[in-house]
Amino acid sequence: MITMCPSQLPVPMTLAVATAEGKPLEWYFHQCDTFGQAIALLLVFCSMISIGTMLQKFLELSSLRRRNLGFEQKLRGVETIIGINLLRGISELSPYEYLAAEASAAYQRHRGKARTQASIALCMGHVENAISRGIARQIVRYERKLILLTSLVSGGPFLGLLGTVYGVMIAFGGLSDKATITQLAPGVAGALVTTTCGLLVAIPATFGYNYLITQTKIMTTELENYASSLADRIELELQEHHHAGAPATSAPAGNHDNRVPRGTPPPPTAHPHAPGDGADDDFAPPNATLY
Repeated sequence: MITMCPSQLPVPMTLAVATAEGKPLEWYFHQCDTFGQAIALLLVFCSMISIGTMLQKFLELSSLRRRNLGFEQKLRGVETIIGINLLRGISELSPYEYLAAEASAAYQRHRGKARTQASIALCMGHVENAISRGIARQIVRYERKLILLTSLVSGGPFLGLLGTVYGVMIAFGGLSDKATITQLAPGVAGALVTTTCGLLVAIPATFGYNYLITQTKIMTTELENYASSLADRIELELQEHHHAGAPATSAPAGNHDNRVPRGTPPPPTAHPHAPGDGADDDFAPPNATLY
């Protein structure tokens, strides 16, 4: 079999080989006009932001879940969580730690009033409200920066479409009876480059956003389940403290029951003077029968 180097090929075959090899991306970029290059650079910048946001959010959610599971494991070995003290600041707490701190703070504000069943129910209402507010704050924390990915997913293709339409418009504007490829190249290249960059922004951001939003929903469900179990445990501890500190046989101070049991004969009435001794009968008890 005889082989020939490209320099020995006929001219038409040499052009075919050069076309098959293609051109680097820089060539297409340099063929764009100023507007097309600006759109392409903007889309590349958006792609970098999208990838960085996805990596940062993935690492953040993974760290929060690991810390949540660790705190839940430690909480199982604690006898009581009513008076739990967390040494770190609020901003450094994991979502589970934050809910426990909010519930404990709400109980501490009303602990002096939890003496009866009604007061325990009132205290648990304040605790549950504090837990609900904490859940809302942590959901916002979970979903932070996802709006940026949503904007890139929806806005990237539109920026690419803008470059495409502009490039086609420039290409058609350059048409004439003696139009050459040099006149059509900027518009066509700009349309192709901006379309490619828009898809490169939207496709990875779509996959990343779908994965992150799924993980966020899972962690939100886990947070709500943890909050429910936390409220149940606090209520059980309040009931145990109430029964341990207030026996059922003891009556509240200042509310003694002086009623006489049914069937007990009344005590004899002591008369200071015997009947008929001449003493004044006006000093007899009001319910006594005067003879």
